[in-house]
Amino acid sequence: MDANQTVVGIYLDLTKAFDTVNHDFLLYKLQNYGIAYQWFKSYLCNRQQYTVVNYTSSNLTNVLCGVLQCPPVLGPLLFLLYIRGRLKVAISVSAET
Repeated sequence: MDANQTVVGIYLDLTKAFDTVNHDFLLYKLQNYGIAYQWFKSYLCNRQQYTVVNYTSSNLTNVLCGVLQCPPVLGPLLFLLYIRGRLKVAISVSAET
C-alpha cells in the first residue's frame, strides 16, 4: 500500500444460493457431463419437506430446488456444477502509473 497501489476485495454471500439450484436443470447438466446421472436423480428427486410451528405440522410439499449443504463436499460440488457456464464474470482493472 505504500506504493500508492489500490487494494480491492470482493465478498459474495452464497448462503442462500444452495436453495436456488433447480433439480431438473442440474440433472440435465449432470447427464451431459456423464456424471452418475441415475444416482443423483435418486438423491434429488421425490424429496418432501414440512414445517412444524408450535407443535402444528404443515402439509408435505415436494422439494423441486436446492441441494443440501451437508455432506460438506457434495452440496458445494453440485452447486459449482450447476453454475458452471451460467456465471460469466469479467473484471477489468486499469490504473495509470
